[in-house]
Amino acid sequence: MRQNFFQWGFAISPPVDPVASDATLPKSADVVIVGGGIIGVTAAYFLARKGQKVALVEKGRVGAEQSSRNWGWCRQQDRDRAEIPLVKEALRLWGELGPEMGVDLGFRRTGILYVTDMPAELAKWER
Repeated sequence: MRQNFFQWGFAISPPVDPVASDATLPKSADVVIVGGGIIGVTAAYFLARKGQKVALVEKGRVGAEQSSRNWGWCRQQDRDRAEIPLVKEALRLWGELGPEMGVDLGFRRTGILYVTDMPAELAKWER
């Protein structure tokens, strides 16, 4: 049973389908990536798209370790201004990757909600 839940009992990530793995390492590769999380898999994907022979090595399950419970949301609100261009590019890429691959990646643009009962925090958000 998947144990990827908030204390309130709802899932914070979609189920991760297992990725078939080769029993042996390739004899050669242009690039070896250690770690099959969101960054490793995405780097491998874009390198392979450019014609590189990529070996992706993961100790556990691809996409099912820390990336499956990531709190580093792709959000624009409450970001440092210097981060906004990177966030916008990430959102653009997320919007293209699923259709390009023909799969539902589980990414949803749903918004974010902040709650407070502290007047100082509310004043900061209003600014």
